[in-house]
Amino acid sequence: MKFGLISLDFRRLPLASCFETAARLGFDGVEIWGGRPHAWPWDMDAAAVAEIKTLRSRYGLEIPMYTPADLGMGLSICSPSPKERAEAISHYRRSVDAAADMEVPMVLVVADHPGYRADAGDSWEMLVDAAVNLADYAAVAGVSLCFEPLTPAESPVLVTADDCVALLASVGRPNLCAMLDVVPPTVVCEPLSSYFTKLGDKMAYIHLCNSDGVTDAHQSLDDGVLDIPDVLDQFRAHGYDGFVTLELYSASLRDPEVLAATTMRLLKTYGA
Repeated sequence: MKFGLISLDFRRLPLASCFETAARLGFDGVEIWGGRPHAWPWDMDAAAVAEIKTLRSRYGLEIPMYTPADLGMGLSICSPSPKERAEAISHYRRSVDAAADMEVPMVLVVADHPGYRADAGDSWEMLVDAAVNLADYAAVAGVSLCFEPLTPAESPVLVTADDCVALLASVGRPNLCAMLDVVPPTVVCEPLSSYFTKLGDKMAYIHLCNSDGVTDAHQSLDDGVLDIPDVLDQFRAHGYDGFVTLELYSASLRDPEVLAATTMRLLKTYGA
């Protein structure tokens, strides 16, 4: 397995701080958060792309994923509002363009909450339609789309491993995959192993943190209901050798550099 930081946790610092910290502490890569001030897709002109390529080269790190900022921003690809859906698809298409320019292989996609009055069947159909649209667009650019389930409180549309299996089957595009964030299965009492056994080689990425088991909080590795050494053993047992990005936004605001150092120390203690 390879381990990385997500620049979301460094959102109050320049992007370079995330790269410098990751390299100094021995992480393998940085997942680029597509929000300001780091890499908002509509800001990614030639100069911004060149800057990120320079950071990757200078620090010798991989960029396995580009993660557009979209949650809670009126950019749901399954919204009942045609205007919102169109703008969300445009946002993700621009994100695909930015990823291709940065030579990043994957873009993370989520189905933000469509609203309490939305019809569940309609929301699912809109998600599938959007995924087809975006997958076909991304294929031309040589980019894969990685769908991330959310907790039911964040959005009820794509929550479980079974939901991911159903989406990939409905879309039927080879450049679609899914990922495991350990919080949603913990909240809904789903075994982490479900993602590996049900998705197979389409299980392409992991977000790691600890969880309170109730909310969508992403806590530090030593603070929560999960025994992280056993979680890592579960990943190994299923032969996972891809990227594991530490996503600790519930704990990172005060001092992400110190938190990253604590995280690496814990990972070494756990034998990662």
